[in-house]
Amino acid sequence: MSGSSPYAFTFEPLFLALAAVALVLYARAARAERAPRRNVAAFLAGIVLVAGSLNSPLETLAVDHLLLIHLLQNVMIADWGPPLLILGLTPAMRAALARRGGRPFALLTRPKVALPVWLGGWYGIHLAFFYDFALEHHWALNLEHVLLIGIGLVFWWPVFSDEPHSVSTPVRLGYLGAGFVGSVFLGLALTFSPTAVYDHYTGVERIWGLSAVEDQNYGGILMSTEQAFVFLSAITYFLVRLFREEEAKEAALRSGEPDPPS
Repeated sequence: MSGSSPYAFTFEPLFLALAAVALVLYARAARAERAPRRNVAAFLAGIVLVAGSLNSPLETLAVDHLLLIHLLQNVMIADWGPPLLILGLTPAMRAALARRGGRPFALLTRPKVALPVWLGGWYGIHLAFFYDFALEHHWALNLEHVLLIGIGLVFWWPVFSDEPHSVSTPVRLGYLGAGFVGSVFLGLALTFSPTAVYDHYTGVERIWGLSAVEDQNYGGILMSTEQAFVFLSAITYFLVRLFREEEAKEAALRSGEPDPPS
């Protein structure tokens, strides 16, 4: 997959094609709705993160040299890109997608379903036998990336969309907290493991002066740090929103109280 240089570009036509289709469909919808610039910017950033990470030297480094970079790719396409893609959609676009998805989409995006789907996919994809197999078979690696994008969209949909379910702010906070706690063990395991988990990376050309174990440990640190930043940022946002909602409720109650007797 790589050229003579560890930093050679790798192109993945599948993800370039998917990105092109998504951009065309989004452009049509955004033009019809006159989508705000902030939505357009968020959607474009999500596309760049997903397609760019898989069509760049990152792919060469990830497959042929460094687990650290492969884990960086995974969080880019599962934790960074999907929230931006969802935030790039207007409420009307989200409602239209929910209608098209019908009952299966409604079921899949319920928090009590989305959370185990995401956690099961996250840990399943990183099991050694699947991870090593994917790195040795191009079609399986593409499947891995599709699954990561898919479970990322499933997980983040109930966080940032009110369609087809209206999820309360306290439930979103609990959902994010459960997601963070449930997913943290993978990064910690890779950080502290004294042996290489993935056989593929014991046989590749080592670069940057990192052994296979050091590469893995640094990858675990990166994953843990990234997840802490993403999840705690989202939790902070919804905590602030919860406080504002409570203040609004108290103000509404006070405004409805009769004036005290003079």
